[in-house]
Amino acid sequence: MDHHNHNPFVIAGGNPQTDSRGESGEGPGSPASALERVRRMVSSADIFLFMKGEPARPMCGFSANTVAILESLGVPFVSFDVLSDEAVRQAAKEHASWPTFPQLWVRGELIGGNDIVTEMHQTGELQGLLGGVAP
Repeated sequence: MDHHNHNPFVIAGGNPQTDSRGESGEGPGSPASALERVRRMVSSADIFLFMKGEPARPMCGFSANTVAILESLGVPFVSFDVLSDEAVRQAAKEHASWPTFPQLWVRGELIGGNDIVTEMHQTGELQGLLGGVAP
């Protein structure tokens, strides 16, 4: 009992889960704020990838394949792990009208998922599309 009375974290308190939920945009305005975050992310880089996991540790084979293709082309890209934020995950599906991940965006335009990226890479179309992106 005496131990708890001297713990400044218990006294100063605050629920860390509440704070992190608030930052992720839960509440009445969350769909709109998450959608706005998605729009900002997509426009933040020439090549943006919504994926499961991170480039160094993809959490699904489709995301891993798309990352491998982008890395093989040597183009810089920014990614976001949709498993880390459910509100953003749902908003990204809505914004793209695309239900699955990964989602590759180039200059603000949705290119598609792993199947489309793989096909475009095999035909050389992806290399042409990404040609203007500086490494």
